[in-house]
Amino acid sequence: MKFSKKKNDKNDKGDIKGDIKSDSSGRISLGRPGRFASLRRQLRFQWPLYLFALPAVVYLLIFAYGPMYGVQIAFRYYMPGRPLNECRWVGWRYFEMFIGDPAFRDVFNNTIILSVYYLVANFPFPIILALMLNEVKNKKYKRTLQTLYYAPHFISTVVLIGMLKIMLSPSIGIVNFLRAGLGLEKVYYLGKPEYFRPLYVWSGVWQHTGWNAIVYLAALSAVDPSLLEAAEIDGAGRLRRIWHINLTAIRPTI
Repeated sequence: MKFSKKKNDKNDKGDIKGDIKSDSSGRISLGRPGRFASLRRQLRFQWPLYLFALPAVVYLLIFAYGPMYGVQIAFRYYMPGRPLNECRWVGWRYFEMFIGDPAFRDVFNNTIILSVYYLVANFPFPIILALMLNEVKNKKYKRTLQTLYYAPHFISTVVLIGMLKIMLSPSIGIVNFLRAGLGLEKVYYLGKPEYFRPLYVWSGVWQHTGWNAIVYLAALSAVDPSLLEAAEIDGAGRLRRIWHINLTAIRPTI
């Protein structure tokens, strides 16, 4: 015969609310503690870990979840300077106006094209860069290259656009200076629509390729060196080792 009843059990670690179970042989066992009792025990004995996590939680609450309060601006007739709760609720009106606008199709198509273009262009370069850096044996030279490749990631978008504007300027830009030296006509790249997508995508690829390669470098560091040595002894060249061992190792990451 089995029966169960609630009972408060106090030990040296505090109060634990659990299930006391007994079977036909008379043996008594303490069931799993209650949810809140288990949480209190974790907080009591692991409070340093929760204390370390507290700044990150506060940061997320303030800068990630706090701004979500402003999402309702899209559904209200917002007037700057007035509290949001005093602004008239308009529902889906602005979304209907946006979707019904004649320019919506062009905006939507341009967004899809840019996204696919960037995805296709940005995919192979971090992998290729990681494979190349992994083949560098001189640690000092390798760290120098990594620093140079990672640095563009920390350039702000505003600075990057300023750099492009100077480099592509028809009057002082180095690109048009080289074109003029070759006898070619100067081109105002930033003023022609057909150059926008390539400039947008390839500047992003240049900026983030080095940083994205970190993930693949970490995966390559887990490759067993004995596999590469065995393949080299068996006569496998560098390209075959990269193809059959290194790429196979980072395939789950890809």
